[in-house]
Order: sequence, then C-alpha cells, then structure tokens
Amino acid sequence: MRPLLPAALILSALLTACPQATPPGANLPLVTTLDFKAFDAQQGTLKLRPGRSGVLSLDAEPEYVAVSADSRRAYVTLQESNAVATIDLSTATVTAVRSLGLKDHRAAGNTLDASDRDGRINLQSWPVLGAFMPDAAATFTAQGRTYLITANEGDSRDYGAAYQDEARVKALKLDPTAFPDAAALQADSALGRLTVSTADADTDGDGDTDRLVAFGARSVSIWDADLNLVADTGDLIERQMATLRPTTFNSEGTTSTFDTRSDNKGPEPEGVTTGVVAGRTLAFVGLERMGGVMVLDVTTPATPTFVDYAHLNTPAARPDSGNAGDLAPEGVLFIPAADSPAGKPLVVVSHEVSGSVTLYAAEDSGRLTLTGRYQATPFAYDKGVAEISAYDPASRRLFVVNGQTGGLDILDLSQPTQPTLSGRVDLSAYGRAANSVTARGGVIAVAVEATVKTDPGRVVFLNADGTLRAPPVTVGALPDMLTFTPDGQFVVVANEGEPSADYSTDPAGSVSIISVNKALAAK
Repeated sequence: MRPLLPAALILSALLTACPQATPPGANLPLVTTLDFKAFDAQQGTLKLRPGRSGVLSLDAEPEYVAVSADSRRAYVTLQESNAVATIDLSTATVTAVRSLGLKDHRAAGNTLDASDRDGRINLQSWPVLGAFMPDAAATFTAQGRTYLITANEGDSRDYGAAYQDEARVKALKLDPTAFPDAAALQADSALGRLTVSTADADTDGDGDTDRLVAFGARSVSIWDADLNLVADTGDLIERQMATLRPTTFNSEGTTSTFDTRSDNKGPEPEGVTTGVVAGRTLAFVGLERMGGVMVLDVTTPATPTFVDYAHLNTPAARPDSGNAGDLAPEGVLFIPAADSPAGKPLVVVSHEVSGSVTLYAAEDSGRLTLTGRYQATPFAYDKGVAEISAYDPASRRLFVVNGQTGGLDILDLSQPTQPTLSGRVDLSAYGRAANSVTARGGVIAVAVEATVKTDPGRVVFLNADGTLRAPPVTVGALPDMLTFTPDGQFVVVANEGEPSADYSTDPAGSVSIISVNKALAAK
C-alpha cells in the first residue's frame, strides 16, 4: 500500500496543476472610461430616441448603474434615449445598447390619468404610448437567473431656447388619419394638457404628429438579463394611489397640489432598490411626485404584486411650510438585517424637497413601519438637502448627498429611532457639487461634478469619518450615480455628459470603471 501524502502537499500539487484564474477585470487600469461611439451608426436601427445631435454618443446621458450579483455585468440606464446599455466588466466593453420600446396606454391594464384640468381622478385608456425612460434600476436573482427592475420615471431634454423635445398635445398638429377625433382629444379635460415628446411624434416626416409618446411609463418593469420585458406593473401604481391616497392623487404630496401631475408623468416612480425579507424578494419604489414608498413582491418576476405603501406626511399642510412631512423621495436604500443597527431590515428614504431622511423597518410581512426620521434644520424647501444616501455598517453612519451645500451630511444611525447629524464633509476642493455616494467596507466613494459641468468630474474616496482616503480619480463629464460592484473590485460611474445651457458644448455621455485597489493604493 502506498503511503498517504500529507494534505498540505496534495493542496499544493492541485494549485500548481490548476493555478487560480485571474479575477475578471483584475488587469484593468486605474480607470477605464467607455463611450458609445461604436453604436453611433446604429442609432436608427436600434430605435434609440434621438436628441439634438442625433448621435448616440452625444445624446446618451447615462443615469444609473446596476450590477449583477456575480459582478460580471453592469446595466446602465440611458434615460433620455429610452435605452439600457450592458457592460461586460471583465473586459470593460459596452456589449449592447437596447431600446426599451414603448408601452401602449390603450391596452387593458395600462390606463392613465392624462389631465390636470378635469378636477378628478380619471384613469382611462388613451391613444398614447409611453417611453419607459427609467431612472433608477436594480438587479436581483430569482431561480438562479438575473433580472433588472427599472423605475420608469421619464425625462425630457430641456435646454431652454437651445433645445427642447416636449410639447403639450393641444399645441401639436395631429395627423387626421391617426387621430380622426383630434379636436376632442386636444381638449384640456382629455389629452390637451398631456406633455409628450416632439422627437417621437412625426414618424413619416410630413411635419405633423403621427403618434403621441408620453415621458415615462408610470410603472415599474422587470427585464431578463438580455433586457427582454418580463413584466410591467401597468397602471398598478396610479390605481393604488387612487385608492390609498385619493386626496393627494398625482400631486406633489399635498392636497393643495391634487391632480397637478396627471399631465406630466403622474406619480413619477424614480427610485428603486431590492432586498430579501423573510425569504421573499421585495422591491421598494420611491414615488418622486406623490411621495412615499411602494413595496412590491417580485419573488416571481413575471407577476409582481403589491404589498404595501408608506408615506410620512401631513397632506393638508402647505408644501413649503416645513410641516408637510416627507416630500419628493430621491434615494431609496435597503439595509439587510445583518448590517442593520435595528437588528431587522431597514429601508432608508432621502427626500430632496423636504430635506428629510426617514427609516422604515421592513417587517416579515413586507409592510413598512416607521423607525426614525431626521429633518435637516433650518428647513430649506426644495433645495435638494437630502438626495442620495449610502450606509457604512461598521461605523453605523449614513452618508447623505446635500444638494444645497454640495457636500455630504453624515448621520449617526447608532440609535435608528433617532438619527442625528454627526458631521459634514466639504467637497468644494474637488468640484462644484456631490451628485451621488456609495459605500463598501469602510470606503466611501462620492461622485463630484466639475465646477464647469461639461468638464471631466471626479470620484473622491473617503474614510468613514469623512477624511480623504485616496486621491480623487478623474472620470467623465457630470458623474451622477455610482456604485461598488458586489465583489468590491470596481466602482462603476454613470457620467451624464449633459450639454451646456446654450448647447455650445456637448460632452459625450460615458461610463467609468475604477479599480478600487488601484485607487486606494495611489499616493
């Protein structure tokens, strides 16, 4: 009988015979910034929504990044282009740009309230298409497959006299064949007040409007890994709001603004994140206009279902009084139970109009219960005081982008029932203002736009106490949302590249991939 080899020798032999593979993307440089020039010639073929230039690399304004759980693929929403780009993070290449198509509001279950002048809740089928145009997106896994969920906010390109791509239906010349009842449709109580896209209107080039395409789909959609539509919530959000909040339906969150948003994106789903609670995958959707957070069960991706809605507000108060509660959720953050200072999952919602940050506990049922709230003082109405948030579990600190100061506010969540301001970070040395923040392993990364927004921006790396961790990394123009990949290897940044106010300068939209180890090792 041959003697047994020691386990250490066996392991050594196996490692020699089968050397460990280099982690995907490990050989990438400090920063790789990708543009969309390779798709410029395909803009028409891909049915990408055009801007002023008609060139994708200039028209695309990357908005949000979501990364697959295995850290191999990033999805970037190109909101104004009504598209999503897919990026292979192992090779740092844009592998696809896909138009999300249009939603038909004539179809059953896709009704909408299209008028702010009818004085009532009036959900109907209309001859209107909706461009999905998602803002936030998140990935989740179900039955071993990756899915993308999008909050279909919608957004126009509005650069004043230089370029606008929106108009009200009553201002358009409707094609008589497509719209034989044009006069009735253009009444204020019908579609006349609805804001639609001029860039999508004339399909045959004869100068009139052949189709009405509204901004956003007033819904949440679920897509598979190749961006095929799996499910859309249709009119679920508007119908739930009509039932649960009839006095603030399609409003700015108060009774005095009832129905004022029906003509323009309705409840406006903007933020979305996902988390697992009691074995179920839940999506938490921030409704920017109406306010509040809607909870959907997406465990079965093809059939998302309504679970709960929470909104801490006083509807009868004047919006600018400081007494109306939470207005205009911008960022929605999920903290799993293992990282939570409350010992149970938390949903953190930051509100740009009211300047408040509210913590909800996600119960096993999926319902949200109020845990704590921070209100920035002095009260500053609609100044972007609380925008995007990121959480560091080790220090129990929440980092909140303050659009008024351009820096970060640091909140202490050690006592989640009483979040308190523990410090502020001045980022003026690095640019004009912070736009987004992300955190992982005690490292805080902040997207900072340049003093001149069309110039390259920076990503600043901080410690959890707000001090500088590493030299800033230069990225594309107007860095907006950024996120760590789940494995912590990269920070991926969506650089919007918006044009100047007079459109004299139009930087390319881009995506930057930063090697975290190389960034932190820099001196």
